[in-house]
Amino acid sequence: MVSNDTSNAGVDWSLTCANTGNCGTLFPLHTNSGDAAMYTPPGIIAGNSQTVNIVAFATADHTKNVATPLSVNAFGSSLQGTYVLQTVGTDVAGPYQFAGVVVLDGNGIVTSGEQTINTVDPNTSVLTSFSDVITGGNYFVGPDGRGTLTINTANQSIGQLGIEIFSLVFLNNKQALIAKLDDPNLQPPSFETSQGTMDLQTSVTTPTGGYAFVVSGTDIASLAPTAMGGVMNIDSPNTISGAGSISDQDLGGGLYPNAGLSGTVSTPDAFGAVTFNLTTDYAPSIQLKGYIVDATHIKLIESDNNSGTGFGSTAGIAIGQGTAAGTFTTNASFSGMHVYGLLGQDFSFLPTSLASVGIFDADGNGHLIRGVNDEFFGGLFLQVRDQFHATYTVDPNGTGRVDSFLTYPLSGFGPEYIFYLTGNGNPPLILDVDANALGGGGVATGIAYPAIVPSPFNGTYGLSFTQSSFGSEGDSTGQITVDGTANTLTGVLDGSSFFTPVPNTPLSGTFNPVTSSGRSKGGLSNQLFPVDPISVEFYFIDSGHGFFIENDSYAVTGTLTFGYFAARTPVCQGCP
Repeated sequence: MVSNDTSNAGVDWSLTCANTGNCGTLFPLHTNSGDAAMYTPPGIIAGNSQTVNIVAFATADHTKNVATPLSVNAFGSSLQGTYVLQTVGTDVAGPYQFAGVVVLDGNGIVTSGEQTINTVDPNTSVLTSFSDVITGGNYFVGPDGRGTLTINTANQSIGQLGIEIFSLVFLNNKQALIAKLDDPNLQPPSFETSQGTMDLQTSVTTPTGGYAFVVSGTDIASLAPTAMGGVMNIDSPNTISGAGSISDQDLGGGLYPNAGLSGTVSTPDAFGAVTFNLTTDYAPSIQLKGYIVDATHIKLIESDNNSGTGFGSTAGIAIGQGTAAGTFTTNASFSGMHVYGLLGQDFSFLPTSLASVGIFDADGNGHLIRGVNDEFFGGLFLQVRDQFHATYTVDPNGTGRVDSFLTYPLSGFGPEYIFYLTGNGNPPLILDVDANALGGGGVATGIAYPAIVPSPFNGTYGLSFTQSSFGSEGDSTGQITVDGTANTLTGVLDGSSFFTPVPNTPLSGTFNPVTSSGRSKGGLSNQLFPVDPISVEFYFIDSGHGFFIENDSYAVTGTLTFGYFAARTPVCQGCP
């Protein structure tokens, strides 16, 4: 309001902040006296808060003005505590795997942490493990749950000269989905892309008892795809004697089954990290770094790559068997409906070239029935969309190892899946170790969730996915709102298109009603897709989460798409 202005010239407005170019918007910049201008905060700020300064000037005399500072606050308090991070993907030269721990103060600051990365060393051009202290950083959570996490280290061989940036979408205060996403304003680019999860750490107790595990990645010597799975029975303090333990390895299609396994596990450090030193029949020494999430879950990453001289470059997960350890002695130990997702490499040896999503019912009597599978071999130009059935056999020694052989009615013999049971309602882990009759096949690992289907699809969700084509990859996170009546979804993605960051792009889609088999055919549209839109198949674990996989012909898009979605809690009342 301007007083004593005989010309009635009105008000001019200005907006400034320390972060020039990211202050938000003020509109209009001229009003009549007494009329309002509207301030809108920026979509993303560095950290959790930012001060902007709004000044109203009398148009007739700019020496007459009023300055108003405003504090813009985001929702950093929704993520507070110690979180375990893990992502897998590629860099421009080969595979990329990340695991670590960050401490978030609830106000947008990363106070400390540690991490392990497997990547191609830019100085030596060989696969190498890097272990680094996290010296700081910041994070941001916006009103729609999307945000960013920035981690600082002293290692200029990783990230953007030691700075690593992830997009994130908040699911709840215990978990977020994340993807490696460069800052285009920082040079040089890292050419690192990956996606995964960030989980609240609730325990750092030294692991004891049986743990099922799977890891996958690349063999150091041959650069062939490799994967390992099994059960580690920590049967005395810090020791895996070998009793009750078992392991399998697939190296480029060659299976080494039922191997012995022994070793040690260290006491957790201040961030809940342990080191597994393992000996198996197929390798005298394998070192895995484990980042403890809770008393049941440990994120794993191989850490023995010393400039290309280690065993492999792999990453995965371990799930504790708890009181069920040693009790899996008959086929009745494996029963119920499960939805599974697998990711790995086909025998083209291209990274992230195999994805598989399916559903089956284990009958408790040695048969997998009512199976359906969508599988994609991106490097071999092959695709499977078929029903399947299988026989399975549970290891009578009680380890929880389950061997199964799939048959497709239309496509012939399918893969061999080895399951590792976890019990107590926890999901089994899977090692995919065989080729199929189409001449495809590959090496992959994954997880099979107990399922409740059919399931409604409605509400707010977070999602993450990877897209891969001939060794190039892009990874994304985002949020969607699903209209279960209209069978449509809308949202926003933050991702990359084959190593190029492309944040804040709209996503839309449609889907059919969920069938009795727990599946729904749909389509997704976004500018990140090489061909837009793409056709996908949704597989519902329950109404809260599931997988999706691209199911149109490889000749149409030339791209593998594999993703995960989960129900999301809004960060505040009234937030989208």
